[in-house]
Amino acid sequence: MKMRRRRVLAALGTAVTVAAGMATAPGAAAAGPVTWQATDGTLMFVNGARNVVQTHQPDTSTYTDFVADARQPAWSPDGSRVAYVKSGRVETRRYTGSTLVKIQEQGSMSGVSDPTFLYSGSTVVYSGGGRLRYAPSDGSRYAQPLFSTAEDGCDRQPSASVNGLIAFVRTGDTCGSATGSAIWLYDDTTGGFTKLTDSGDNPAISPDGTQVAFVREADGLSRLFVINVDGTGERQLTFSDAAFTPAWSPSGTRIAVTNGTDEDAAIPRIVDVATGDVTKMPLPPGTSSVLDIAWQPLRGQSVGRVWGADSSATNVAASRWTWNTTGQSEPGLINAKTAVLINKDSPSYALTGQALAGQKQGPLLMTAKTSLSTAVQTELKRTLKPGATVYLVGGTSILSSTVASKVTSLGFTPKRLAGTSRYSTSVAVAKAVTSAPKYVFVATGTDYHSAFAASQAAGALGSGGKGTVVLNEGNKLSSSVKSYLNALDPAQTMVIPVGSSAEYALTHTNFSNWPGTWSYYPISGSGHDGTSVALARFWWNSPQQVGLAWSDSWRGGVSASTGMLTYGPILWTDETTLPETDATYLRQQAAGLNSVIAFGGTGSVSSAELTAAGSAISADSSLVAYHPYYNGVAPAQQSARSAPRAAAATGTTATTGTAAPRSTTAAPRPDLDAVRTTNR
Repeated sequence: MKMRRRRVLAALGTAVTVAAGMATAPGAAAAGPVTWQATDGTLMFVNGARNVVQTHQPDTSTYTDFVADARQPAWSPDGSRVAYVKSGRVETRRYTGSTLVKIQEQGSMSGVSDPTFLYSGSTVVYSGGGRLRYAPSDGSRYAQPLFSTAEDGCDRQPSASVNGLIAFVRTGDTCGSATGSAIWLYDDTTGGFTKLTDSGDNPAISPDGTQVAFVREADGLSRLFVINVDGTGERQLTFSDAAFTPAWSPSGTRIAVTNGTDEDAAIPRIVDVATGDVTKMPLPPGTSSVLDIAWQPLRGQSVGRVWGADSSATNVAASRWTWNTTGQSEPGLINAKTAVLINKDSPSYALTGQALAGQKQGPLLMTAKTSLSTAVQTELKRTLKPGATVYLVGGTSILSSTVASKVTSLGFTPKRLAGTSRYSTSVAVAKAVTSAPKYVFVATGTDYHSAFAASQAAGALGSGGKGTVVLNEGNKLSSSVKSYLNALDPAQTMVIPVGSSAEYALTHTNFSNWPGTWSYYPISGSGHDGTSVALARFWWNSPQQVGLAWSDSWRGGVSASTGMLTYGPILWTDETTLPETDATYLRQQAAGLNSVIAFGGTGSVSSAELTAAGSAISADSSLVAYHPYYNGVAPAQQSARSAPRAAAATGTTATTGTAAPRSTTAAPRPDLDAVRTTNR
């Protein structure tokens, strides 16, 4: 089993080389080192005397209680969240102590232990029932086995890395035969296994994914060892102090281990990886034992703003931020195959273009009814090869024949998608997206908020996607939309009404071809921001990037959905203050989120909102870098996207001389079971 989460590597600015094959003996190739560096933050440990997880800032005497009656803490790679075991299940919690998430198990699970974050932090891996299991760190899905349960042995003590490697201990042939204690490495990017050593416990993979620390008995005491991830270079680090449960410093230069051998046995040791020198970490008075230890990495996230001098310029800037120039290739950008044109003065006919743009793979651009603006002409020529199809949404009363003629004169092929109304036009667009939809969103045609969010979600399926959007007319369905839905099989096509009016219209329509009982998947929330968050939770499994758009600007929504088309959800926000619904969602997603991007100037999304968003996703707001992208041009004479990644990776403070960084495409994974509803 290979997880799609490996795609996060590009977003982290990593340099990865994946083995072409698999091996079960030392010497197997594995993922290359991670170059997204971090600095050493707070130490976290379990105070055995008080049965409480505490934090300690190295080189100080400051201690803070984090959570009681818990054990085995582990930091997310960005240092914003902590996973731990409490009451027989895995929980994750914001570093500040707020925003608790409980990892879901479908039924009971015995022996839950050793949670660890994989990749950028979007996934938690842990041991349960003698197997390694994984689940989204936001608690949105049930946990599943990491690899086949047919694998031999009883697996425990996983330690995961940003580059997709997981070190773990395998004991015996089954969980009933606890013989041996070998350390293995699983590479999620290839599905391959490497046996590192026949004897060892408590493996801990280094931050760069190149070494594994572990403990083994030597001279009658548990000692600290390290070994390379290809099974070579094993060496012993400690000779006089006992060592248990090692934890790497995020810089990779030191390892914290619990327990010494003398009268201050409760005091953890800090071991220098290069020299083996050992120092003691002072603990609060009265601490009788330290059971587990973890070291916080401090890595920077980023916020960005994509905007122009007006709404049309912002739309073009969003396109330039997303799509490659023909014949060129920049990291994080997409090659456009087509483009979609909508009327910049008609929100009614702009509601479903995102789904089309995502499936056909091209920018969604706004222009006037009677002319093709110079800026849009330039953008079409920049992104498209000669002869490419350019879709026009709406009849000639929406985009005139003059616009189509201009498209032709530029060397492209215009294709009009139109009906007699916004509703029948939504059907025409849906049919152009796919003749066999897997998902059909229904959203009101009288308000743009739900429709834009739904259309952007459908478009996020990307090239070849099978998600469409049709519009309900108030509390009913137009004849064209009813006919379109009636031709589908609700057992094969998931129908997703977004908003209360869409659900009412769907469930109060008689579909002659549908069975008497059918399932649908309603999504709604409190207010426009609440609905956009509900849809984000449903559709995206731990996105790496989130866009913000002002709820009072439909043109800003177009630009946001153009820029975020295949990268993650857009959330509706206030003009001046980040809604708490949005902030809560960002905090819960923080372990896997790399950046939040505002679309529009400060009059649409204020600087205070963007600052609040950065604080929501970061362990330390001083590490949040700011990247502006104005009028489609990066303000600095340097690579538009590689530099921001480097700045965020090293934890530098805000910079203004680079473009907003891109994340990798985050293919949706809708949580159908959570919202499935039966209509009778």
